[in-house]
Amino acid sequence: MFKSNNSAILFTALFLMSGNIFQGCGREDLRYTHFSGERSDLTVLLSEEVLFLYPSGEYDADSLAMLLETYDKAYSLAVQLSGREPLPAPQDTDKLPLAIVSKTCGPGCGRLGRKGIEITKHTFDRIYNEFVVNGRHDHLFFYELGRNFWFYGEDPGDTQWEGVHTGFAVFFRDLLVKELKLNIAPINGIPYAKYMEDKQSRFESFLAKMGTDSLNWEKVERIKKQQFPHSPLFWSSLWWELYQKQGREGVIAAFSLLKVQPLPENGEAWFRFLVK
Repeated sequence: MFKSNNSAILFTALFLMSGNIFQGCGREDLRYTHFSGERSDLTVLLSEEVLFLYPSGEYDADSLAMLLETYDKAYSLAVQLSGREPLPAPQDTDKLPLAIVSKTCGPGCGRLGRKGIEITKHTFDRIYNEFVVNGRHDHLFFYELGRNFWFYGEDPGDTQWEGVHTGFAVFFRDLLVKELKLNIAPINGIPYAKYMEDKQSRFESFLAKMGTDSLNWEKVERIKKQQFPHSPLFWSSLWWELYQKQGREGVIAAFSLLKVQPLPENGEAWFRFLVK
């Protein structure tokens, strides 16, 4: 379960003794190096899977512990489904660093294929209040966790790659939400159930327009742009269709296959992998 304050103090001391990039500035604080290279002193709270770093005095520790309990479950399930863990964080820890910072690459930012998530304080305040007041989880952590669990390549020269791996993170979020039976707050003001219905409706329209010509990539590209102005929703829908048809076992089988065969090299190859 969750560690006591004494464990956090011991953990801080071990970091200091090991010469880690975290440098203690107090009994319960660590100096965290942001993705950007900036440093700040943050308070530590440990759970089974997460190293939570946050501005001191801002949140109730018991409420944070309850929130982290769900994050622990999500991480453990992600490992179970994927059959592997992300690469370790640059920090000397085997846990997933989750840092609340003043700014990052968006409202939240997750490393691709490596442990590490940052969420802006403004965004986390909303996440925290939603959880404490309404008992609902925000989707953002689960999405960024999906980025941590992307192990399947990158090609900066191919503009489709961002849509492919972002779509995977969207799918992985929805998969974790479904499997853990979480109560999710609205996304961009849209109730989560309605958001999922709208996405499914778009995908059904895509399939109807494709007809029997389901593997014609030029036609796929054309209709995809019509039905999915935001490309990641298309790729997340392909993964979701696999999950709908084959269940959790089908997703695990797909992940297992990706570990032993050459990875798809472009959008068309990913499409064919997901629809076969």
